[in-house]
Amino acid sequence: MMNVYSRETTFKPLAKLLALAICLACLFGSGLLFNAEALQWERTIAQNDPEIPDGTVVLKDVPYVTDGHARQKLDLLVPPSEEKLPLLVWIHGGGWEAGDKSERIFYRFLNQGYALASINYRYSTQAIYPAQIEDCKSAIRWLRAHAEEFGFDAERIGVGGASAGGHLVALLGATGHTRMFDKGEYLEKSSRVQAVCDFFGPTDFKDYDFEDTIFEDPDNSPVSKLVGGPLSENKPLLLLASPLCFVTSTHAPILILHGNKDNLVPLNQSQRYLEAMAQVNVESTLLVINDAGHGFGGENHWREIAIFFAKKLKPEKRVGYTKLLLAP
Repeated sequence: MMNVYSRETTFKPLAKLLALAICLACLFGSGLLFNAEALQWERTIAQNDPEIPDGTVVLKDVPYVTDGHARQKLDLLVPPSEEKLPLLVWIHGGGWEAGDKSERIFYRFLNQGYALASINYRYSTQAIYPAQIEDCKSAIRWLRAHAEEFGFDAERIGVGGASAGGHLVALLGATGHTRMFDKGEYLEKSSRVQAVCDFFGPTDFKDYDFEDTIFEDPDNSPVSKLVGGPLSENKPLLLLASPLCFVTSTHAPILILHGNKDNLVPLNQSQRYLEAMAQVNVESTLLVINDAGHGFGGENHWREIAIFFAKKLKPEKRVGYTKLLLAP
């Protein structure tokens, strides 16, 4: 039950032309023409994977920062399509110190008319905040800069993430109006996103009810590791890490899902976030999953997520879909 609140050989000239034609045919046959940079990345064409449509171009371990950290990489999957697809980006959880982009949680959307990226970011044990949101924004800018060559729409990007990933996608949604966390390359590109799906992510570190969680010592919690030390000594950084502190009317539309028995991230983190967005008229919805903790199964909420992303990223499809539902 849930309640709703309102990625040196010499050829003769003819032989050269023939070889070039074969290469071009292979590239165009996949629906994408890659530049020299893209050809160095591991690229496969999906076949017989129940979670990935046949013909999907799959790129693994693509660095989104030149000569960057080993964690600054992403996977990108682009299903065959005659038109540019909206892009969904998954950001994994794991307390900012674990987890990996290999999670397939959002792969279901590959069969629903979306390209998909899944990103890694530096752990808190490798770099404290704001490294994590800076990495996420670098990945979004890289994706936007390469959208044309990979065949997805740079103006229709949605993000989703769970727990620590939920926190980071909320930050992406909240900070589209500022360049505070935009560092590195492709700074001419925006890191703004058009839709956010936040699974039980923390949003307010200045008022975090640790007594309602399993963390007996807040100064030895994932939050303290994120900011690099005791909470009392890092209050300014805790504010900068709180999506709630960045909420304005420019926040991207957001769908939040949270279990009412979550003992890692209290439900009131999402409730307060919803209230803050209501005050500035941001389109926002909270789905409270009854009797659910920090993570939950089931399929009902996936229908709501699919409707949300379709509404925000495929509005031209939504009109026909609505008419079909209302037809006698």
